[in-house]
This record gives sequence, structure tokens and C-alpha cells, in this order.
Amino acid sequence: MYQLYIHAQSYGRVFEVLPEEGESTELMHEELVSLALLDFFGEAVVDEVTVDFSPPSSTGQRDCYIMIQAQCSLETFKLQPCTTECMELAVKERVCSLLKQFFGAVTIDSVAVQPFVMESR
Repeated sequence: MYQLYIHAQSYGRVFEVLPEEGESTELMHEELVSLALLDFFGEAVVDEVTVDFSPPSSTGQRDCYIMIQAQCSLETFKLQPCTTECMELAVKERVCSLLKQFFGAVTIDSVAVQPFVMESR
């Protein structure tokens, strides 16, 4: 298994999700991103989605930061070529499209695929 890290941001005055509904927004996006990842991987699990909104500016503008952490199996990646770069690009495009539905203009700052390392206690 590999860890997949996605960092995104958005800004605006109006979002399809409310900043006050943080936990339900995160749970909803865990499910949606899981389904999106299954388009590319035979096996994928979203571990965490964090959505943080800045306080509104004097004009009502807010920044929104989105962090997604998932596990996926590179051996089951469905696109060719099966390279890290191809995976990162495919995930970036799909997740960006998904997030735009809820957050408007979205920029994916980074997508990183790294080997899963089990933490020892």
C-alpha cells in the first residue's frame, strides 16, 4: 500500500458547504474521494479529510484549505503507464473536478504518492 497526500485550496464568498458544518463536510468528502479513487485503483481507503476555512475578510472573502490522506494499492492502478507521475496527475484532475462542485475555484497545490510506513509505538 501507498499513502496518497492531496493538498488543495479555494477561496470565495459563497461555498456549497458551510464552514460551520466542518465534520459533516469532511465525512461527505471522505466518501466522495473514496469513490473517485476507486475509478483508478482497485483498492483505496480515505483515512482523513480536513477542511479549514479562514475567518471572512472585510469583503466576505474566505480561504479554504483541504487536506486529504488516503491509502491505495499501486499494483491495482488502472491507467497506463503505471508511473507515480501518471497517478499523481490522474488523481489531481479527478479530485480537483470533484472539489470544484462544492468549493468553486479549486487549486490542487500538491499530490504526493509515498510508500506506506507503519508507525511503531
